[in-house]
Amino acid sequence: MTDSTATIDIPLCLPRDEARALAQFVKRTGFDDCQRLGSRYDGGVEAEEMWAAIQKLQSALKDSGFNPR
Repeated sequence: MTDSTATIDIPLCLPRDEARALAQFVKRTGFDDCQRLGSRYDGGVEAEEMWAAIQKLQSALKDSGFNPR
């Protein structure tokens, strides 16, 4: 059985241009995108998890100096 509350580290090294572009992408991505792209058969659980992950990515990019306005 998998522990769904366990966290993992995902090392990611990007050139500055790619980091800037990724920050713009996650800034423009919204919960409605997660709902549209997530599973239709789980009551929205996957969409909620996608959105939580995107918010964490936004925060990590911001902490690394990529905070698009």
